[in-house]
Amino acid sequence: MKKLLFVFIVMLGYSLTAPAQKMTVENVHKASARNAAAIKQGSDAKGYYFFFISDKIDKKTNEYTLRITDNTLKVLKDVKFQDSKHVYILESSFNGTDLIFLFYNDDENTFEYQVYGADGKKKHTYNRQLSKKDERFLKNTYLSADDEEETYKGLYPVEGNGFVSVMPSREDNDYTFQVDFFSTEKNKKWTYTPTEGGKKFIGDYLGYYKGVVYIEVLRFGGMFDQKPDSYILGLSIESGKKLFEKPTDSKFRFYPASLSLVNEGKAYIYGEYFDVDGNIMKDKSKGFAFWGVDEKGAIISEKYLSWDVEIAKYMDVTSKGRIADFGFMYLHQFVQTADGKIFAVGEGFKKTASALGILSTVLSNNGNRASVTKAKVTDMMILTFDQDFNIKGAKVWDKNSNSIELPGGFDFMSTPLLGKLLKYYFGGFDYAYTQVSNDFSSFSVYYSDFVKEKGSYKGGTFNSISYTDGKFTTDRINTKSDAKFSAIYPSSQGRVLIMDYYKKDKRLEMHIEKMN
Repeated sequence: MKKLLFVFIVMLGYSLTAPAQKMTVENVHKASARNAAAIKQGSDAKGYYFFFISDKIDKKTNEYTLRITDNTLKVLKDVKFQDSKHVYILESSFNGTDLIFLFYNDDENTFEYQVYGADGKKKHTYNRQLSKKDERFLKNTYLSADDEEETYKGLYPVEGNGFVSVMPSREDNDYTFQVDFFSTEKNKKWTYTPTEGGKKFIGDYLGYYKGVVYIEVLRFGGMFDQKPDSYILGLSIESGKKLFEKPTDSKFRFYPASLSLVNEGKAYIYGEYFDVDGNIMKDKSKGFAFWGVDEKGAIISEKYLSWDVEIAKYMDVTSKGRIADFGFMYLHQFVQTADGKIFAVGEGFKKTASALGILSTVLSNNGNRASVTKAKVTDMMILTFDQDFNIKGAKVWDKNSNSIELPGGFDFMSTPLLGKLLKYYFGGFDYAYTQVSNDFSSFSVYYSDFVKEKGSYKGGTFNSISYTDGKFTTDRINTKSDAKFSAIYPSSQGRVLIMDYYKKDKRLEMHIEKMN
């Protein structure tokens, strides 16, 4: 297997001390924040890739460009090809050695997954023909997120192996989901789709551990069932064979959100928990849960932290999980430092009344056209745990709130489910990423904000919360521009890459900045 660092040494003669640079790309007909990312080794960026529509060849054909640069934005390679104008770039991902891009042809109703090595050479192409049922279902789910800044995610990297795709699907009478695996080492794929006749399923990727792909499954008894059962599904990375399917009912009913590797590489699934007969879709949770699991699906350990007992010692929180002046908490990522402490990076959100939704309800002659509530994203929070997930501290950083109007039917949704939709469908949170030092002694959390300083700066900012030597410090840079959208990506420690797209001028501008 090619090592990414070796590729850059060969192609560039690569220097870690090169000064920050800028790059401008003209004649960019369409760009998306979803289709650019850092190529990382460890925690630092060693390069970047950018994918965009670079020309309109004729009325039926576009030119596409994949640009790969080093960590100073020096161009290493441009890969150009032509395809139908009906082709859209939906998503991309990088797994440490290879890139994958998902293209959708809305004329032929096909998905095409193209895999490239880090040197820009195409390795494999995988195709999926969509049925009419699939197409209609996807246009109301995955394919409805077509804006440059939306962040609906369906592609997940598996380092050294390939990529996992989890998408909504229709199979006969079932509303279900489809899991695909695309190998990067050889031209090989597999597909898994649960069907049981007239049932409804929701599938959500949790993570990968020791040859197993972990999926959270909500299984409904029928089309109109509003109280699903929850399961953890384990699929073989080699064949897609179902290895296990375990209910998440134990002491309590658990709703898993993600999987992290901590405590020397052990797998822990975390999320929120409910009463054992609770409704994951609608009820308020009782607190956070952490399950240690193995590659056979066995539960090694269980830890439950209730809102009104353990967590209430460190914050003003109700028994339903609402934190004073903060709202409910969505946990983005877990980080473990060299001293064994575990930190959870969270962000707040609330449900509030939506004037737009209420007006739509009043004016509509055909029933409610919008939700009468909206989501309000609030502040950042970092929780501190010991190695056994006993909570040891909590700290909040204020930021400007922003609101997201919700579609109809979201008014009574449970907060854990709403948080996940805000993250992966609406792109509503301000959190960007977390960067850990190579010796795991420190880390920085990055997020966007908007400030209004009297007599001074008014506009967007990019902020960091850094943990070093047991203390937290903050930094920021101002990011105000006239761009259609701006996106931030990791660079070396203490630096960030800012990408601005000027749609009217068809121009991409990238520059690396040092945090203050």
